[in-house]
Amino acid sequence: VAVAVARQGSAFCVYFMDREPCDWHDLAQHHDSKVDEHYRMELIKQGVYHFPLPTKQGSICYAHAESDIDQTLEITERVVASL
Repeated sequence: VAVAVARQGSAFCVYFMDREPCDWHDLAQHHDSKVDEHYRMELIKQGVYHFPLPTKQGSICYAHAESDIDQTLEITERVVASL
């Protein structure tokens, strides 16, 4: 599965394409929205809320403990492996 993660500060976005998009047209042509939707819904089913619309950003903050981030990464690895 081709994936790129773009981030700015604590905000990030996962793109299911082989690079970060350079503009909306690039995103519309190359981002796999179906895989993105499946990815987000599987995360939610496993207890990680990631806004359920393709290309929406996620965020981390000081309210997240290191254990929250570790758990999120473990679940994300399982979900990505199942794609």
